[in-house]
Amino acid sequence: MVILILGGGYAGIHTAKVLEKKLKNRRNIRIQLIDKNPYHTLMTQLHEVAGYRVKPHAVRIPYDSIFKNDSVQVIQDEVKEFDFVNRVLISGNNKYNYDYLVIATGSRPDFFGVEGVEKYGYKMWSYKEAVTVRSMIYDQFSEASKTSSSAQRGDRLRFVIAGGGFTGVELAGELGFWKKSLCREFDIDYGVVEIYLIEAMTDILNTFPPGLRKKSKSYLKKLGVEVVTNCAISKVDGNKIFLGSGQTLNGTLIWTAGIKGNPYIKNADINYDEKRHWINVNEYTQSASHENVFCVGDSLLYVYKGRPVPKIIETCIQSGDLAAKNIIRLIDGKRMKVFEPKYHGSMVSIGPIYGVAKIGAIRFKWLFATLIKHLANLHYLHGIGGIKLDLDYINNQFIDLFLRFFKKKEDL
Repeated sequence: MVILILGGGYAGIHTAKVLEKKLKNRRNIRIQLIDKNPYHTLMTQLHEVAGYRVKPHAVRIPYDSIFKNDSVQVIQDEVKEFDFVNRVLISGNNKYNYDYLVIATGSRPDFFGVEGVEKYGYKMWSYKEAVTVRSMIYDQFSEASKTSSSAQRGDRLRFVIAGGGFTGVELAGELGFWKKSLCREFDIDYGVVEIYLIEAMTDILNTFPPGLRKKSKSYLKKLGVEVVTNCAISKVDGNKIFLGSGQTLNGTLIWTAGIKGNPYIKNADINYDEKRHWINVNEYTQSASHENVFCVGDSLLYVYKGRPVPKIIETCIQSGDLAAKNIIRLIDGKRMKVFEPKYHGSMVSIGPIYGVAKIGAIRFKWLFATLIKHLANLHYLHGIGGIKLDLDYINNQFIDLFLRFFKKKEDL
């Protein structure tokens, strides 16, 4: 019997880890995980790479650091087709048979049909995209330092971040913090750099209480970030960013404004939401159209207590946990359990020092909120890879960052 997991994000990894633990003595069951990359990406830390807080390798975890024996077979490949009738996944050169399938293919940016965004805007939804943003920012400062035209310098040093959710706010904070050292390195007037955070809704971080939103905006302002709400981006043409207010900004767009399911699912014979490409599941995280197919994390569409479950790590981990256990229950002829997510809180870092957090009814800010986020990251890493990943995290987040203060310059 083969249990196949497609995708090595937070949900896919957790599904595999639970299956690995629960089925370790069942030699007749094989667990396979297929991913196009040889590493697991820490998606919630991509802004730290883009903003030069950590080195790029800090958000990549090789699969052999997570699965240290042969109980989970990791296959690097990219699936192109689904054959749900014959229970086969098809890539360019291979076919993979399964008895149970877990789809954990994550999400991609949603451009909401805004003209020019996909073509001209930078994205922040993969390791490679974060590294590209990091290099772009550095190059813009470098090129700006070489031009004698104040207009051209201003265009290069104007960054427009679309989306006032977690990713947008965290990226704005990192860029606001990094620009201080960039200005020193390239001898650029601090006031020339413009950072805009554009949000179409009435406020940023709309899942947080008003007090924490206000604190976040206040700190972003200290970092030189101009927060613009009730304003959508209507069109992008090259370096021209047209706002719904009628204003046009010449600069670089970084898009963090929304996500949708992986678009390739539209070619599969499965019940899914045609607008956002999320797979419809029942209360057991089973596909609404195939009982031996489960869906977890950002890939699923599940309405709980009248609302779709949010696309956050807690959903990924809890849905992955339940899918794994429900597959085992099906194998054992037992009744499956219902998906009843429980959310404990949210944390946002705004640069390496400041943060806001809401854990239950308790609210935190400044260094204490940042500490909570570090502890949450360490807890996750310990769960998938043990003490070694914790030590790597401490080195990347603290020791390496501390040592940088003693260096005049470090290559990207």
